[in-house]
Amino acid sequence: MAQQRSESGRRRLPPEVRRTQILDAACAEFSERGFASTRIDDIAARAGLSKGGIYTHFPSKDAVLEALLGLLLNTSVLDERALTTGEVTLERVIDLLASELYTWCTREPFVATFRLLMAESVRLPGLVDQWRKQAENAYAAAIGKMVRKGVMQGHLRPGAATKNPLLLIAPITQMCVRRALISAPVNQREFARHREAYRELLRELLAPSRGNPNLGECGENRGRNMPRVMKQDFPDGACHLTLEDSAAPDKNRSWII
Repeated sequence: MAQQRSESGRRRLPPEVRRTQILDAACAEFSERGFASTRIDDIAARAGLSKGGIYTHFPSKDAVLEALLGLLLNTSVLDERALTTGEVTLERVIDLLASELYTWCTREPFVATFRLLMAESVRLPGLVDQWRKQAENAYAAAIGKMVRKGVMQGHLRPGAATKNPLLLIAPITQMCVRRALISAPVNQREFARHREAYRELLRELLAPSRGNPNLGECGENRGRNMPRVMKQDFPDGACHLTLEDSAAPDKNRSWII
């Protein structure tokens, strides 16, 4: 079957493919010239399109930049099934953060956009600050929902990391910043060591305590005197957890997460 072509002879591509081409070209141009100095014509030339071809998909240069920053807000990599179904086990959380999210956030397209964000933070402080707040809220909500469920199921240990879920992805942010600042090729051995250290850190932060003989690896009840977890939800999305130990009431503990 012959490929469909436009009147100018250019091969027609699906809109999502063309948008990706435009965003790749824009990221390269913004990185080389800076946002203020880049023209729509520059993006069009690099993408192999006419100026009108760019405007077919984006109404302005600002819209192109906003779409690029939107790539950094892709929380779909945080598997929604882990948030709503099944058991949120320690290993499941580690795999989701240290494998899927870590891989997504350290790929070159993501790092290139992150580098652009850092470069434009002085010239476009309002847009960058707005993005930062949106990103923090999106990732905190997604990860927070997941770890709170894991705590309630007894698979994760409550603590500073479950109260402040952005702490759990701080090593990913650090690696993104490092890669954005250093343009040298990735040292795969160092990259692998960093990822493995991240997995161990998550395990240390979230693994259930072994101090209670009634609490197993996955938090299952192994005895009749298992402390009871009481939960109270608040309108702002937080919840109050109380661990009641009938055998030792003076050792009851509470958390707000």
